[in-house]
Amino acid sequence: MNSPSTIGPDLAEVIGVLIGDGCLGRYEKGRHVNWQVVFTAGADEFWYYAGFVKPTIEATFGVSGHLYLRNDNTTRYHIYSKEVATFFANLGLPIGKKHDASIPSAILEQGLVVPFVRGIYHAEGSIYRRYSKRYNRQTRIYRDLLVIQIRTKLRTLMNQIRVQLSTLGIICNRLTEKDGVYTLRITSQAEVSRFMQKIRPKYKCGPSR
Repeated sequence: MNSPSTIGPDLAEVIGVLIGDGCLGRYEKGRHVNWQVVFTAGADEFWYYAGFVKPTIEATFGVSGHLYLRNDNTTRYHIYSKEVATFFANLGLPIGKKHDASIPSAILEQGLVVPFVRGIYHAEGSIYRRYSKRYNRQTRIYRDLLVIQIRTKLRTLMNQIRVQLSTLGIICNRLTEKDGVYTLRITSQAEVSRFMQKIRPKYKCGPSR
């Protein structure tokens, strides 16, 4: 198996996706300890995994894994590899159920925040259309407003993302929390455009009408 000494932009994006939509697993089976890396996403994201995530893992580590659509209409990508799982664990990604997470220090040190945030956005972000509120006797003319949203239960990560976006010159709304879920929104139309220009997501670039 290949073991990268540095993290390139593609792998940084995959790490963002993994923190958002994946997990590392370690479990015992008899005398053996098995490790796995698992991604779960929507069925409509299969093309992204087939065209980007899986090829990046293959090129980086020399392993393939198993990518398939499940009966519950989700995309699943499984990698059974101790070396791959421990590589991600050594970056600081949690093993098992994630209660919190942070941006790996290697991402910050190597200046890879943009592709990392792109991966987080692909996994946990959305862009949607917000309409002006309707008031009594108001002329029914409403202006479409775009909103970018990232939502997870990972408090430390969300605070760090807000700080890093600010460093990139992207102004976000304040971070909100409800029932243990943290939501970061960008509602200024100028900042929405700036996010798209700087983060350059591969999809989730605009809402469908």
